[in-house]
Amino acid sequence: MIIAIPMSRDRLATHFTKAPEIAFYDEHQQLITRVANPAQDGGCSAKKAMLNLITDHKADIVIVQFIGERMLGKLLDAGVSVSQADNSLSIDELMKNAQDLSCRLVDASQGRRSINHEKKGGCCGGASGGCGCGGKKTASSILEPRLLHVPQQALSSDAPIQYAGFRSLK
Repeated sequence: MIIAIPMSRDRLATHFTKAPEIAFYDEHQQLITRVANPAQDGGCSAKKAMLNLITDHKADIVIVQFIGERMLGKLLDAGVSVSQADNSLSIDELMKNAQDLSCRLVDASQGRRSINHEKKGGCCGGASGGCGCGGKKTASSILEPRLLHVPQQALSSDAPIQYAGFRSLK
C-alpha cells in the first residue's frame, strides 16, 4: 500500500494542490520519495499533472486536510482513497489515521467548492473562454448555482439596497 501526503514544512499541507511537495510512504511508514508538486503554480493542466503523479506512483490513499470537490472527485474516480486529517498530527499519527475508514472522504461533495472555477464558466466554457484545461463540460461537472435567500420585505422597500460582499446591509 502506498500513501501520498501533500507536504509543507514537513507537515501535512493545509491546501492539497498548493503543497510544495508530495511525499510517498509505504505501509511500514517508510518514505519512498518526495516529489515537487507540479500543481503548485495552479491551473487545470498543472492539477492534472499532480493527479497523474499520484496515480503513476500507484498511491492507494491520499491524506488531505482540505481538498476541492473537483480534485476529490478525480481522485475517487481514479480509485484513490482520500483520508482527511488535521495537519497538527505527526507522520506516524497521519499514517494511523489513514487506516481509519471513518476519516475517508467518499463523495466529491465533501470537498470545497471552487469559486474560481465557477467564475471562469467551468471547464472550457463561459464568456471568459473557460479554464483552458482541455476538458469538456459534463453533466457531473456543471455545478448547481447556490441561490441567496432575500426576504420579501427587502425587495419591496423603496430604500436603496447597499451591498458589502454578498450580503445586504439594509
